[in-house]
Amino acid sequence: MYLHEKIKMIREDKKLSQVYVAHEIGLDQSQYSRREKGEIAFVPTEILKISKLLKTSISNLFDEETYINQTETNFNQNISIDKKLIEQYDLRLKEKEEMISLLKSQIKSQTK
Repeated sequence: MYLHEKIKMIREDKKLSQVYVAHEIGLDQSQYSRREKGEIAFVPTEILKISKLLKTSISNLFDEETYINQTETNFNQNISIDKKLIEQYDLRLKEKEEMISLLKSQIKSQTK
C-alpha cells in the first residue's frame, strides 16, 4: 500500500475530514487532496505532522516491519525499510538535483 493510500485509510477510519487534516498541517484542502490522491508526494515535515495528528507511527505509515530478536542478555532490533520509502527518497534526490541544475542555468543566463 502506498503512503498516500495508507494516510487516507487511517484518516477515514478516524472520521477526520480532508479540510481538518489540511488545516492542521498547514495546507489548503486542494493541496492536501492532491497529496492524498498520490499526485504530489508528501514532504517529510508533512508526514511527521500527519503521524502525530493521526496518532500513528511513521513506520506504520510506511508499512515498515520491525523484528526483535532476543539474545542471551540483550535485544537486537532490526528495522526493514520498505522499498517504497527508498524509492521516494531517491525520487526526492533526483528532483533536488534537477532543481539545482535549473537554478544554475537560470543564474548563468542572467549573468550573461
